[in-house]
Amino acid sequence: MKIIPTKDSRYSRLRGFTLIEVVTMVMVLAIAVPPTLELLMSTSASRANVINTARATMLASNILEGVLADVSSVDDTLGFEALVDANVYLSTPNTGFYERMSSVTQSYSELGMTYSITIGELVGADGLVSLESNKNVFRTVTVQVSYPSADGAAYTLPVSIMVSTL
Repeated sequence: MKIIPTKDSRYSRLRGFTLIEVVTMVMVLAIAVPPTLELLMSTSASRANVINTARATMLASNILEGVLADVSSVDDTLGFEALVDANVYLSTPNTGFYERMSSVTQSYSELGMTYSITIGELVGADGLVSLESNKNVFRTVTVQVSYPSADGAAYTLPVSIMVSTL
């Protein structure tokens, strides 16, 4: 009499993978893993770029808030009139804007971010120089933040506001 193994026999539990099944599994993994890793890397780089853009926006916002505070100041060396000579306002040793903001910008500098400030001439409410000089009561202040991307390229984020004594 011949013994036929059943579902519960010990012979059916000892069955392993065949060589063809192992080779097929390796081939499927070899085809699927590289594109999956590429997708994960590009997603990671994209996320890093979004974070750096948010940081650059925060830096520009901090700088512009500092300028607004100076324009609103009643200090004799500040106020809207301090913007007339941008070089003196920004770069005077110990009292210039760059020096006073260094504690705020230091952590951004450590991340490879730099910024520059441009203070424009007097303009009208539309941002253009008016032929009627009494309407030219605004200055455009632009902050350009440069920051690295995840792939090593440099991005620049310009942010502008118009300030006045009004």
